[in-house]
Amino acid sequence: MFACAQCGKRYDAPGYCAADGSPLVGAADPLIGTEVGRYRITSVIGEGGMGRVYLGVHPTIGSRVAVKVLSDQCTHNPELLERFFHEARSVNMIRHENIVSVIDMATLPDGRPFIVMEFIEGNTLAGLLRSGRKPLGGIVQLMSEVLSALGAAHAIGIVHRDLKPDNILVTGEGHAKVLDFGIAKLGPGLAHGSPRTATGALLGTPAYMAPEQISGTTVVDARTDVYAAGVVLYEAVTGQCPFQGETLFDLMRQHVHDLPRPPRHLRPDLSATFEAVILTALAKNPEERFQAAAAMVAALQRAAAELPPEEWKALSSRANAISLRGSTPSLPPPLMGPDAAPTRPGSSPTPGPYSPNPPRDPTGAVISREPYSPMRPEAQATVPAHPAPTQKRGI
Repeated sequence: MFACAQCGKRYDAPGYCAADGSPLVGAADPLIGTEVGRYRITSVIGEGGMGRVYLGVHPTIGSRVAVKVLSDQCTHNPELLERFFHEARSVNMIRHENIVSVIDMATLPDGRPFIVMEFIEGNTLAGLLRSGRKPLGGIVQLMSEVLSALGAAHAIGIVHRDLKPDNILVTGEGHAKVLDFGIAKLGPGLAHGSPRTATGALLGTPAYMAPEQISGTTVVDARTDVYAAGVVLYEAVTGQCPFQGETLFDLMRQHVHDLPRPPRHLRPDLSATFEAVILTALAKNPEERFQAAAAMVAALQRAAAELPPEEWKALSSRANAISLRGSTPSLPPPLMGPDAAPTRPGSSPTPGPYSPNPPRDPTGAVISREPYSPMRPEAQATVPAHPAPTQKRGI
């Protein structure tokens, strides 16, 4: 069986599509060439332990979408099935331009559920960071959009809990799109609640988890996402995560107890003000972090006022071809929040409340020395207290 990579139309023999002249490719996946909802599946664009993500095209008008289909095995797991639909419900409640939107949700004839999402042409932030050092202004612009999306989620009581570069899409124009709310925590009163997990299990990706997320003795709230944003910002600026343990236990211990290496040791061109923003977001005690995503945006914008024009390039190969005009970059107005005060470009930057003194573990909890096995799925990451030796990546 063969199919057109552009329109998904099926053919019995190799050749070219009669509709658009595109070359035909082998269609090994049985969904390719079939219609899922209103869309015809043309190709596989992502795959993991929980299923596959396909490119879908509307046969009539040609609009493109991403179709996430849960695997048959995961469909029979009630917890994974709940998390799959949980993503669609969470995103639908937030409705923000910097969050990948969900268009539809239904079930295939064979019983497998699927989610139809907007298709984003671009790359993940993780993919972009692998290509080398990034301009600080572009990082500020992107992270401001990420924090804006998180702030919108927090405003209605949703905590992402798994923010990481793999879950941030960067469009061709350099804009951010946050995805994967599969393990998001929903506040009281929101429909359907949050994904459940067994006692002693952790939800998230260890390299980006806040101390309270690891210890489990403090409530996870908006400041937990602020910490993860601080880890992402640290990685975007320096090219590496603030903590890199040889074992998963050591990595999680560092998050709870150790101070990160100052970012300016890894990137000397970073200002003290910019460094203070990163370290404030990474404070061990949630009370010492930015208390809202909006406050972190305001601090980032104050730090960005010091950046030279050449640092203002978007984190996108397409956008980098376009030079920003003017000697002073144009920033969006700061978001307002409990800790955010209006500021204007050129005003004196104010460092955050980071203290150079090593902070003590706010919970006093002792981390178990039971070994953990890492798990980094695309759409949800769960680290059980006693996992199997190896686990596949999921969508």
